[in-house]
Amino acid sequence: MRSLPPPAPFVAIAGNISVGKSTLSEILAARWGWVLFKEPEMTNPFLTDYYLEPTRWGIHSQMHFLLERYQGHLRLQQRETPALLDRTIYEDAEVFAYSILDARDWNTYRRFYHLALRRLKQPRLVVYLRAKPETLLGRMRLRGRQYEQSVSLNYLSLLNRRYEEWACRFRRGPLLTIETEGLDFVRSSADLERVVEQVEDALHRQESFSLFEAEG
Repeated sequence: MRSLPPPAPFVAIAGNISVGKSTLSEILAARWGWVLFKEPEMTNPFLTDYYLEPTRWGIHSQMHFLLERYQGHLRLQQRETPALLDRTIYEDAEVFAYSILDARDWNTYRRFYHLALRRLKQPRLVVYLRAKPETLLGRMRLRGRQYEQSVSLNYLSLLNRRYEEWACRFRRGPLLTIETEGLDFVRSSADLERVVEQVEDALHRQESFSLFEAEG
């Protein structure tokens, strides 16, 4: 990829469960030579309990994610090297927590979330990957993570609706939407090149706009 002017950029990959965030993040990080900050779901001690009893364990799971995401975001913006972020703190709060927490838990969670935002810099670009709930469920079953086996099509459909609402009102940085239905950027080099080209073009458009604004 063509070099980008300072400060060091970071790009975030967003989207629903099993949409391909981690896969694309790993591919782009290896291709560009950027640092990768992975999604911390495997370290969440409440995740299995949450999928079995979401009402009881939702606030525990989401507060753990919020802390992990906040700490990762801080470490990322303190570096002087370009980086990729697998899922954003914005999605954790405005899609997942908002969707599953009751009013009392959400109000408590939201206070911590807005305190965290005061210290965070926005990404240079957010790449939002989309797919149908049926496609997501099929991918999830294929990858076979034990704690995901209780995830339902209804839950994925709810999250998809929340993601669409979130993407429409997102104002915390430039956002690029990529439809992944029918794409396989792991096995198809043509599909991969198509996705990478969209991301790189969007990133350089943002850089050109920023430079134009600065000169103006």
